[in-house]
Amino acid sequence: MIAYSQSYDPEFCELMERLFEEYPEELFRIEGIHPDQLDLHQVSRDFFKRRPIETATADHSIDGNANVSGKDVITFNYDVPKALMKMNSLYNLWNVLREKGGKKEADIIIESEIMGLIYINDAWDVGRPYCFNYSTYDIALEGLPMGGRLEVDPPKTLFAFLRQVEQFTVYAANSTLGATGLADLLIVASRYVDKIFENDGMDGHIRVAGHDPLGDLRTEDIWRYVHESLTSLIYTLNWEFRGNQSPFTNVSVYDRHFLEQLAPTYVIEGKAPRMGTIELVQDIFLAAYNETLSRTPITFPVVTACFSVEQGSDDTRTIKDQWFLEKIAKANLKYGFINIYCGESSTLSSCCRLRSSVSDLGYANSFGAGSTKIGSLGVVTLNLPKLAGASVDFEEFLRFIAPVVRMAATINAAKRDFIKDRIARGALPLYTLGFMDLSRQYSTCGFTGLYEALAMLGHDMRTDEGLEAAERVLAAINAENAKMAKKYGTPHNMEQVPGESSAVKLARKDALLGYELHEGDAPALYSNQFLPLWTEGVDVLDRIRVQGRLDSLCTGGAICHLNIGSEIADAAVMKALIVHAAESGVVYFAVNYQINRCADGHMTVGHNAAACPICKKPITDVYTRVVGFLTNTKHWNKTRREHDWPERKFAHA
Repeated sequence: MIAYSQSYDPEFCELMERLFEEYPEELFRIEGIHPDQLDLHQVSRDFFKRRPIETATADHSIDGNANVSGKDVITFNYDVPKALMKMNSLYNLWNVLREKGGKKEADIIIESEIMGLIYINDAWDVGRPYCFNYSTYDIALEGLPMGGRLEVDPPKTLFAFLRQVEQFTVYAANSTLGATGLADLLIVASRYVDKIFENDGMDGHIRVAGHDPLGDLRTEDIWRYVHESLTSLIYTLNWEFRGNQSPFTNVSVYDRHFLEQLAPTYVIEGKAPRMGTIELVQDIFLAAYNETLSRTPITFPVVTACFSVEQGSDDTRTIKDQWFLEKIAKANLKYGFINIYCGESSTLSSCCRLRSSVSDLGYANSFGAGSTKIGSLGVVTLNLPKLAGASVDFEEFLRFIAPVVRMAATINAAKRDFIKDRIARGALPLYTLGFMDLSRQYSTCGFTGLYEALAMLGHDMRTDEGLEAAERVLAAINAENAKMAKKYGTPHNMEQVPGESSAVKLARKDALLGYELHEGDAPALYSNQFLPLWTEGVDVLDRIRVQGRLDSLCTGGAICHLNIGSEIADAAVMKALIVHAAESGVVYFAVNYQINRCADGHMTVGHNAAACPICKKPITDVYTRVVGFLTNTKHWNKTRREHDWPERKFAHA
């Protein structure tokens, strides 16, 4: 018998009692709401008593991720109550669903979450939005009006602007569940760099640059100051001030075609930043990031290089700014830290992998903010392998998709109503202050395990026939999403979710409930790539070919990892790889290395390296992208440490 002492509606308690009797007990442990996990006293004792050296924080959290590594009281205070918060969030969601659609629908949705038909991302806190790509232009114009008892006026200097960005990030990251996008940061910062030149080397009261014997301003001093300022920002953004983890931040660098549209609209004190200044600031930022990575492992901000591509009449795609391509290829050689976005000039990448288009959402300031001030309200992921396991054939599988997409839309609509209520109560001031806009946040329908689902039904995504089947699946999700957008009058999109923990939990649930239809053992986790990173016989060109066919269908984003086992030494090779991916139709991808740290702290690249090539001392830590951003593989959850990382395939440059 499962008992709840909280003052929940008796009908909700009856639902949970029934589900606990009908399903295996372990299912609730995977969900994170098992009675043992709700016993705060027991969980507290276990937190400090456990921790053998071979485990990670993600092994013990109900919402683990590789960005969390702490075992201290800060992690304790943030992580231990999550089971109770999740139960409360499920109740709040159930209550809104019952009011909107009746008890039967609410019960079905909660049961679908627990048995793994769907995965409600960040279900432990339904009262906060998922992600948003803020415009740092708002900080430049408004300062920080959310400062509580403080009155923080708009910044007048580069120093003040960057400090306010840091302070804003603390507030914004703790107000949302996912990414804190700062895509236009370097554009806005460039205007303050221009002011230093205009003010004879002064950044407010700080003398940045002196004069040479001929009386000319030492401009190299200004650029050194910019470099040091951006380096300081990078370190700060990797500090763990979002509860027990560093905030998931994003910064973009843009080619000249994007900048020609963006830069003129960022008018601060009557002037827009100079194009040349922006390009130099971007170059300095990339150099600072490389230099920082050579000293210490960093994860954030995730850096995206945005390439404008031209679509030819024969559907060929060409990168327009060849000079920008040369710079990015060189900057990405040493550590491969740059994510690459290739899109038409009407679209930009923001937040985690979210893409936004002029045709999807209106732009607040005549395109001037690019794809800023856009985000995702919430993500509900479809468990495609479970749907496949319940289907007699592919056509039935397709028919099963629409009802579950509708379920995802219903959940996101309920969350939207819940968030509206929070806004009205003054609990989410970033909305009322204009930094966020609920109407510009997508209801996102995610999916995971497409490769496994189609394989269960006899389709191999490495073949043209398998790709056609995949296209039909994604088209079916998009078609139903379009209907939901009309029904609710809100933007909807589709994302291949990162699935760091959900891909593991859903596979565990399916194995527990006997939904697998595989030859041999059921997979330990589902893939968050169109072709799993551990698939034998798949090379980089295969990944590019498959991603190019399907990427444009993922309106909410996807990422393709191109795993390279050794450092690319020639910029021409990096350039050719980027060009081929862009020409093949890939929208968002990353050249992904294994970065190794030795006992002396040297940061080098090489797959399966046992010793440091510099000092010959043993490798102590290994870093690579888990889901689009660099993390220590020691901090991955147990399944990813034992089944994902050891099986990943790397090509050699």
